[in-house]
Amino acid sequence: MDEDEDIRVSPAEDGDESAVPPRAASLPRDDPAEPPDLPDLVDPGVLRDPAEDGAFLAFLTGGAYGTLALLGLVLGVVGSFHFGWRTGSFPLAAVLLVALNFALPWLAGRLMGTKIAAAVPWVTWALVVTLLSTGRSEGDLVVTGDLAGYLFIMGGLVTGGVAVALTRSPSHGSWLLGPGVDRR
Repeated sequence: MDEDEDIRVSPAEDGDESAVPPRAASLPRDDPAEPPDLPDLVDPGVLRDPAEDGAFLAFLTGGAYGTLALLGLVLGVVGSFHFGWRTGSFPLAAVLLVALNFALPWLAGRLMGTKIAAAVPWVTWALVVTLLSTGRSEGDLVVTGDLAGYLFIMGGLVTGGVAVALTRSPSHGSWLLGPGVDRR
């Protein structure tokens, strides 16, 4: 390239003020490497502190995960007390609760876009059901060892795990290996 092609002259420096918008022509030109200071072009209310956005996003994400844990807890408690409803000899409530135990983690993972979001309600459900299915010293237990009870426990564990496995990982990397690691 010639030296003449490297040098670029703006219309304002060339003396042609009509080619430059009046606002840009009035801005000071101290150093061409630094962008001009534009205090009156940007509304200060539009600019936000990135730290505030990060704190709000962390609070919102924590609230979402807490809500998912609460939903898993409620599903475990309500399901443990109502799994035995039958239609004739068919354990209808256990089958519906197993389907619900698939739907909650799958939807959570799908809507939040992470496997962790799918695992949170499933793990809290499993903890509650495990605690309510173990016998106490008095011999009491909530989830009984009959067909409906086993269907509720084992079906819920399997379908919840399948829901977590079917949830897609984030597109910015592998959930197992961390961000920035692409699967190819």
